Amino acid sequence: MKGKGSWIPLLCLLTTAALANEYVPLSGGPFLSSLRFGDNGGEVVVEGYQLMSRPVREAEFLAFVQAHPQWRRDRIPGLFADAGYLSHWDRPLAPRPGTLNFPVTRVSWFAADAYCRAQGARLPTWLEWEFAAADARQTDARDDADRRRRILTLGTPGAYRAAGESVPNVYGVHDLHGLVWEWPWDHASMMAAADSRNVDTENPLRYCGGSALAFSDRRDYAVIKRVALLSALSARTTLSNLGFRCAKELP
Repeated sequence: MKGKGSWIPLLCLLTTAALANEYVPLSGGPFLSSLRFGDNGGEVVVEGYQLMSRPVREAEFLAFVQAHPQWRRDRIPGLFADAGYLSHWDRPLAPRPGTLNFPVTRVSWFAADAYCRAQGARLPTWLEWEFAAADARQTDARDDADRRRRILTLGTPGAYRAAGESVPNVYGVHDLHGLVWEWPWDHASMMAAADSRNVDTENPLRYCGGSALAFSDRRDYAVIKRVALLSALSARTTLSNLGFRCAKELP
């Protein structure tokens, strides 16, 4: 008879396989980003790519740390994650019961990057994330005032439901708004108006107001707030409402 607990890794792998996170192809093309890029404003061209249909879930990340134990919370060096890394799990290899379908959070950029690389993938760039953040009926609904208000009101309360339960957008991508915020590959280069090392920490409202000047559409405060947060984070930071998903090149 097999020893107690010997079935757990197999069960986890079976659970993960049953919840396989599919990649959605996006053809890319010309795109008006909410960020401003020099004299071109926000006009950019996004190359075609593939994006996970849902954020990475607890079950998937559990399988990763089982296969790569150097990323367990009790083994990871402090250089690669702060003290909050996976601190919501009951034990280093035991997420809380009933959360395996929830998006994994409290994961540093370093750990998210390592996970994607282990899948033969990478973290998406900010422009790839922004390009995919479409509406359920149209690729660019930023002129829809009701949608802007809805996204701003939703905010990101935390990963308290299963990933993929929302209605997918026009590309077939779930949960880009309203569930968790997500690490982009280039978070450290997204600072809107000033280098993060020179932020006026004594007057954050002044900083946020200045940041808006580097956006092509200052009305899109939901995006401004997201960029301001992500660009200010250290790569070892973990947050209870920050997760990630992976991207790939088109075949």
